[in-house]
Amino acid sequence: MSTPATGTPATPTPAAPAAPKFKEVTLKEMDPRLQKQLEQAEKTIDRNPAVVIEICNNILAINPGAIDARRALRKAQRKAIAAPKGGVTKFFGSMTNMPFVLKSGSRMKSDPKGVMDEAEKLLTVNPYDTQALKMEAQAATAMGMMSTAALAYENIRDVQPENIENLIALGNALIDAGQPKEAIKCGERILELKSGDGDAQALLRRASVAVTMDKGKWDEQTSFRDKLADATKAQELEQEARMANDVDTITRLINKLTDQIQKDPENINLYRDIIGYYKQIQKFEEALEYVKKARQQPLGKADPTLEKQESDMTVAVMRHKLEILEAAVATDPSKQGELDDLKKAEMLFRVQEAKARVEKYPNDYGFRYDYGILLFETNQIDLAIRELQMARRNPKVTNRATLFLGRAYRVKGIFDLAIEALNQTKNEMPVMSDLKKEIIYELALCYRAAGNVEKAVDEYKTIYSNDIDYKDVAKIINEYYEKKTLS
Repeated sequence: MSTPATGTPATPTPAAPAAPKFKEVTLKEMDPRLQKQLEQAEKTIDRNPAVVIEICNNILAINPGAIDARRALRKAQRKAIAAPKGGVTKFFGSMTNMPFVLKSGSRMKSDPKGVMDEAEKLLTVNPYDTQALKMEAQAATAMGMMSTAALAYENIRDVQPENIENLIALGNALIDAGQPKEAIKCGERILELKSGDGDAQALLRRASVAVTMDKGKWDEQTSFRDKLADATKAQELEQEARMANDVDTITRLINKLTDQIQKDPENINLYRDIIGYYKQIQKFEEALEYVKKARQQPLGKADPTLEKQESDMTVAVMRHKLEILEAAVATDPSKQGELDDLKKAEMLFRVQEAKARVEKYPNDYGFRYDYGILLFETNQIDLAIRELQMARRNPKVTNRATLFLGRAYRVKGIFDLAIEALNQTKNEMPVMSDLKKEIIYELALCYRAAGNVEKAVDEYKTIYSNDIDYKDVAKIINEYYEKKTLS
């Protein structure tokens, strides 16, 4: 290409420089002096999080890849914004007007470190800001810091535990960070939220391949010929994982795994793979059979994830039968009684399993949350209140536990306690997430039930100003103003 004036070739635009890579280091890999400094600081995190924040920022300024320092920083920031006014909150309050302008995608490619620094500034003010956390995750990925990216996605999960897009991103980041077993948990959680999700199934296949490859890492004394054979095998696994999108292919993989399990019956990863494939083609009884076989193996007996999976697969079998019966009732109403009996049996099993887990792991407040929800759904309100009150001790479920606790109080007519709990949680949630909208909506219901229509409308307005399409909020607001106009 030439310029019209001179005919001389135009100067080509120089390619953007590749983003610099930063090595991630754990606490043990850091300078011993910094190790000691961070360890001592973390002991004071409850009393003086501002000190921890300052120390972590100093460490990260030297090495942005200090993953344990960034993890401690985020914990300290969350402690700080929850501190009493007049204390550490002054430190944050003085920074609320700090500008935060995220640049375009080209900025992310050319200066990911700068984007990360800007994200950190906003996280100093609000460590729950999901947009800033997402930008940090993307910047960390561009810098080759996959554990840091995974940490950012984990922080988003704390705020939005049912955000499927984030769970997919987290799972893939965990695989790239060398934690494929944790990625499997992400995939399984997504399938709990959205059965049959294709992205989740792809994530599980990728994670399973990574686990298999990790298990078969080359030994230093392995011959070149063995290494070549292992590389070919790994490549085949990846190709098979990508191809697993139809029943015939999955059946072929299941047959192959069946043979492998016969040769290596104690390999838990093989069981996880075959269970996943059976679930994918909705053969839940076969999947349950292999869960039970896995739990009989030495490594499976003490695996709580397999214990829970056996319970979940039993429920999946029952629900599959329910779907078949529901379809049958449409043409043969005489089967309605059988359908009702199975529904009761399915719910009873879930309640009994949840109760058993709580009794076995009394200090696992996540299990108490699951049990509390089931008690609420079966109208055992007093027992549900007890479990949900205890479940609030788990920071990962505290907000959702409060939501159901508020509902339980409302059902019992204890509106003042419901309003107090929901208001407190609402005010502690800085981001207008789907969960926060749900909590505000429940709060409005409590105000209405208590006869305080004006307060209820104020809460509906909060949702309306952020999401006009949420449930029936627009209808409620429109009717309210129409009545005011008519009066």
